[in-house]
Amino acid sequence: MRYNNSIGWIAANGPGSGVLDVQIDWEDGQAVVRLEVPGAAQAAPAIAHGGFLAALADHVMGFVAAQQKGRPAVTRQLTVDYLAPTPTLTAITIRARADSVTERAVMVSLEGRVDQSGLVTFRGRGDFARVSPARRQAGTAEIDYDTLEERFDPSQVLGWLAGALKDAYAPRATGSAVVVSVEVTDAEPRHWTVSADGASLAMEPGEPEDWDVRFVGTVRAWRELIYRRRTASELMTAGSAAVEDPGGLLPSFLESLAT
Repeated sequence: MRYNNSIGWIAANGPGSGVLDVQIDWEDGQAVVRLEVPGAAQAAPAIAHGGFLAALADHVMGFVAAQQKGRPAVTRQLTVDYLAPTPTLTAITIRARADSVTERAVMVSLEGRVDQSGLVTFRGRGDFARVSPARRQAGTAEIDYDTLEERFDPSQVLGWLAGALKDAYAPRATGSAVVVSVEVTDAEPRHWTVSADGASLAMEPGEPEDWDVRFVGTVRAWRELIYRRRTASELMTAGSAAVEDPGGLLPSFLESLAT
């Protein structure tokens, strides 16, 4: 699977600022990035700035951490060892993998290698804290999903949403159990089953045999529905989703989400 995970605040080639296009391939449990170090990253003549490499390492390792069990992760500690100069305008390959995953933390390692010589020029280690959206402090800014959806693959955003639903669910004593069939048109897995009752909520890959509510649409439309940015009627009018709710259970389900 490939992700377009560009970094808008790291300059590419050319004068001034630009966008460094970072294509991340997911191969055998590792994130693999192949790119040419831009000339704009130069510090000493023809040598990449250490800060550029550290930011790139943080970005790629953070991506790996965020892939683990569908929960966002933030950098807690980052270490980069510079083993040799990394030349600019030269192709390099970066590989990163999760070394350990717990409920609260992900440890990730990374190495960068010059393609032509095979020389490893830098290595990185990162300690990433896994973040539950339900534990965000009151008064902080809301999640800017528009920015996330511009930078990250819809499948990754969907994974974050699945984790957020589980953490935010607040069942009402008078609420009924509900099964929601979710089919997303721009992400994998395509089919999901959301099961909510008086005790907990689960969102797992797979299509249910029976459902109370059925949703078909984009990841953005699903996010807008569960965060109550747009109603089911508004989404259907806009043509971005189709929603079936024969038993009228969708409103109570949405009210149970402390989002």
